[in-house]
Amino acid sequence: MCNLKSNKTLKEILEYKKAIASINQKNIEFVLFPSSIYLSFFYDTNYQIGAQNISIYNEGSYTGEIFASQLAHLKVSYVLINHCEVKESIESCILKIQNATKEKIRIVFCIGKEIKSIDIFQLQNQIKEIFNKLNRAEMENIILAYEPCWAINSQNTLNPLEIENVCEEIKKFVKYEYNINCPFLYGGSINKENFHNLLKIDKLDGYLIGNCAINPENILCIADKI
Repeated sequence: MCNLKSNKTLKEILEYKKAIASINQKNIEFVLFPSSIYLSFFYDTNYQIGAQNISIYNEGSYTGEIFASQLAHLKVSYVLINHCEVKESIESCILKIQNATKEKIRIVFCIGKEIKSIDIFQLQNQIKEIFNKLNRAEMENIILAYEPCWAINSQNTLNPLEIENVCEEIKKFVKYEYNINCPFLYGGSINKENFHNLLKIDKLDGYLIGNCAINPENILCIADKI
């Protein structure tokens, strides 16, 4: 999964789309999160598209908001919620998860925000604050993405053993508490140089790639390694 954040002009996004057209979907599930203004340009692609955010509202006159129903009609399959660069409350996360689930949009829910060390207990609490207010269908619609806040936009990618331990502990926790097998991603300063270390982590279900994804050559290189 590749988050382009707020990058790219119109010309650049069209060049980007052309550059990654050769990604082989038989071997990987590739998901691109472009800026919302460009989502319609990817309506005809053979890979999945995700939105970087979603409204807490379902309908009404809310200038600048993007409803789940609007995203669904653009063939948007995923949405990021609680990303470290977006200011969210627990209440807004709940509403967004509920709205996305109603439209059958899969949620990539980020954990690790504001946690300054590897603290399994705090990560579990972040999950409980959300999961305890959801129904089963909503919980089953979630993919967890661990993004250590200190690893974003830095060279501080975690040691693979540390990532593996977090992944294992969180998966066990969600299974024990909610009887759900929740997919787990890692994100945080992933690049084509350190990616081979992440491939060694069998328990990981995927990766949430940020700044590295801005250059399409990096994505093609990583896709080949997978």
